[in-house]
Amino acid sequence: MTPFQTNLLYLLVAGLVVGGLGFAVRRVFPRVENVEAGPWAATLSYVSTAFGVVVGFSILFLFGQFAAARSAVGDEATSIGTAFEEAKLFPGASEGIQGALICYARSVSEYDWPSMRDDGVGAAQVDQTFSDLVASLGQGDTATTGALNSAAATNMASQVGSISTARETRLVAAETTVPTMLWLLLFVGAAFVVVLIFMVTLSATPATQSLLVGSSAIFTAVLILLVVSLSRPYSGGGGSVTPRLIEQTTTFMESSAPQVAAQSCPAASAD
Repeated sequence: MTPFQTNLLYLLVAGLVVGGLGFAVRRVFPRVENVEAGPWAATLSYVSTAFGVVVGFSILFLFGQFAAARSAVGDEATSIGTAFEEAKLFPGASEGIQGALICYARSVSEYDWPSMRDDGVGAAQVDQTFSDLVASLGQGDTATTGALNSAAATNMASQVGSISTARETRLVAAETTVPTMLWLLLFVGAAFVVVLIFMVTLSATPATQSLLVGSSAIFTAVLILLVVSLSRPYSGGGGSVTPRLIEQTTTFMESSAPQVAAQSCPAASAD
């Protein structure tokens, strides 16, 4: 079952359970329909507004982290590919730099993503491959001559710095967690809103009320699931942040330099 199908099942179950409970309450306690709805309506207005504000700010904050992580993956892939091409301008060190870039790109998808998904931190293997990448810039180093070579060396160092910055952005998104108190507020608030909707719709027939309350429960569950999804950008579900662009860049580098790609990576050998 795909994540989308799982979420759809959750929504369906939530609607059916809440709607069924509302219908059962009306059947078991028929006199409940005589309750005055006015005070409950005023309470619902306050609680639903407060709940909407909390959900809205949660979504805005988490979506900002999510969008930054997705953008960082593209920036990281672009910097890796650009550095790979610019390495050709340094014949004495090109093979070492390109090999280090390939190893780094491989380690990102192989180690960083599972670590960010499961533990919320970066992988030590990727720390090592990035250190190897930085060290490769000094291999076969000779004094640069001419404005072009100097600019190329500066830009190469800049691309490696951009790779590090993009990865840090990814890791910040992975480390961002929703406080327990906020989760409690979201779930308790959602349940309270649904109960209040039940109380203000007592004038409707049991079947109509069940439909209204069940629909409200589904909509509220959608908001909660959205917050959950945005709080886990690397969960692997539909719409999550994936290393696809970095993997495409890795494939391009491997096809462009098959002999370099055939060499084993230190991080993989250590495992």
